[in-house]
Amino acid sequence: MIIIPIESKELCMKINFKFDKRFLFIFLSLFVIFFLMNSIRWTYHIFHRVNFDEIGIVLNSGVGAGADNELLWSFFKKAFLRSIFHTLIFATICQIFRKKFVLVITYIIVFALLVQKLIISNVQFGSFFNFKKSNFYETEFVDPEKTNISWPQKRNVVFIALESFEKVYGTTELYNQVLTPNVTRLEKQNVSFENYNQISGFTHTIAAITGFTTGLPLFFTGYKNFDKMVGAYGIGKIFKNAGYQTWSIFPATGRFSKKASFMQRMGFDTVIDGDYIRQDLANPPAEKPFDGVDDGTLFEYSKPIIKNIIKSKQPYFIFMETINTHIDGYFTEYCKKMGFKQETIYDIIQCDDKIIYDFVRWMQKQDPSAVIILVDDHEYMARHFFKQLEQKESRPLSNVFINTNAFNKTDKNKPISSMDFFPTVIEAAGAKIEGCKLGLGTSLTSRCRNEKTMRERFGDKKLEKKLEQKNDLYYKLSTGN
Repeated sequence: MIIIPIESKELCMKINFKFDKRFLFIFLSLFVIFFLMNSIRWTYHIFHRVNFDEIGIVLNSGVGAGADNELLWSFFKKAFLRSIFHTLIFATICQIFRKKFVLVITYIIVFALLVQKLIISNVQFGSFFNFKKSNFYETEFVDPEKTNISWPQKRNVVFIALESFEKVYGTTELYNQVLTPNVTRLEKQNVSFENYNQISGFTHTIAAITGFTTGLPLFFTGYKNFDKMVGAYGIGKIFKNAGYQTWSIFPATGRFSKKASFMQRMGFDTVIDGDYIRQDLANPPAEKPFDGVDDGTLFEYSKPIIKNIIKSKQPYFIFMETINTHIDGYFTEYCKKMGFKQETIYDIIQCDDKIIYDFVRWMQKQDPSAVIILVDDHEYMARHFFKQLEQKESRPLSNVFINTNAFNKTDKNKPISSMDFFPTVIEAAGAKIEGCKLGLGTSLTSRCRNEKTMRERFGDKKLEKKLEQKNDLYYKLSTGN
């Protein structure tokens, strides 16, 4: 073998890379502006409002908290990728024409577009940019843990938080048909408050549930505070201390808004979420609203559980929720079997109305003595379906108290909010609250008819400003610190 030595020369290649700080600064600054602009545009298109508290809470919960995958993908495409595209165009123009006046004109145009979007998008800053401090909570908050609550009688209670059910659905005022004939019939046959409206701090599901269970609003308190209302004393604890068994059963995954841990912290011994139900079913439904189950499946799954709860002879408080009418709605196989054929939000609402009514009738047969309460959580959000709702100056929300005489002499037209249901539900169960108030809520029972609610005392606009102001007690109740 002949080995021929090859003389190799070391080849050196000089790479001349100059880091362009100017282009990076322009790109990043423009991206921030475009991202804010497109985020506002996306949020407004879906919800017809931009609430910074809600955005902060959702981002705080994160993808791992069960955020809707379709919404996340839509946001990624229409807010993030669109912002990258717009930024590349404008940043490239500035880089090609490296003139100061081109840069100035570019920023003026982009800022003008942002301001225009802020003006037309019904932006609600809530507490997010409210830096004024107050002692409102120290003055008005009634600590449930320190309030005397007696129990002359103990009624069994089933509370169902309805997703986006407004009273106008029960009329032909805006639509050619009555969308909720069954829930509206229950309202007329029982006790229903006509002036229950959404106010700041209760504008989305977990916020409304915070009001129902603690008598407090839900505002953004910082990205380090993953759990909500860590220092609050929840309704489940009050019922549990009175000897009740406490159950929370809902259709979405418990990861969404960290709701499972929230309900446990509120004092619910048993928490069953949609994710658990899916895993427990031999043939789970194809639909997976928020990685859980639809309302029909939820109620069918709950029936044998409730039968066993009733058989135990121990007083019970069951807190449930619905989900089918969330934003665009979920048209399910369950609804198709019930005879609803069109996959529109109108059919979804009508189907859910029937599902809820059938469950209430079933519940009345199982336990004729039980108090059944249905309460809407917030206004309907998807403007592209119900633009007619914008015409209404006031949008009262559905609510009904069934099988209780606690409201015989109360004013059904008094202005109320989500937080008033906190003490009201407890008194509807047979308890008496010293002073008629818990949290920031006021009991609506006949016994407390002379006590004014927060909406009565302050009016909506003034009350919202006070709720949103920075406050040390609220921060402690929210974060536990």
